[in-house]
Amino acid sequence: MSTQTISVAAIHVVGQYNDAGKTLVSAYRTGAHRLLGGAASRYSAFLGERELPMVNEDVKARLLAAQDKVTGFLSSRLDIDTSRVVNLMDRIATNTTSGIESIANVVARVEAPLGASVVETLSRVNQPIADVSVKIADKIAAGAKQIESRVAGTTAAAPVAKAAKAKAKTATRRAVRTVASKAA
Repeated sequence: MSTQTISVAAIHVVGQYNDAGKTLVSAYRTGAHRLLGGAASRYSAFLGERELPMVNEDVKARLLAAQDKVTGFLSSRLDIDTSRVVNLMDRIATNTTSGIESIANVVARVEAPLGASVVETLSRVNQPIADVSVKIADKIAAGAKQIESRVAGTTAAAPVAKAAKAKAKTATRRAVRTVASKAA
């Protein structure tokens, strides 16, 4: 239960949140690509199946080419923007991790007995919180990976576990004492 243990837990939490964020960005990217592909296929199916007035095969071909350009543009912008978000998240995680490490190194250099005992006491108090934070971060990362696999369509939609509800207590009405005022 030292500051090293807490700093390791904090670095782990930062890493897990970074991974969860990147996983969610990937799921967003996959879902948006699926959306763009679905819209493009529906549009081309609509144009191919229907006889529209004043729309010959040449106009249909130009409309499909324009739709392909728009889909390609949106797809490339999506990839560029999500890559930038991932790079920003990595930069933030790296800076946060280096900050945690530098603080842990400064605390480790404390040589005064009073300072060391204070640091040790703070470490003992905060270690359970650090442990819970690690568990929460692990669950968030696992949940983000499940979302990504659902969006990608790689696994069947697993039923979402519902939290058990606490049994409701019936309200009981307490007897209320009323104070009769004296007539003066």
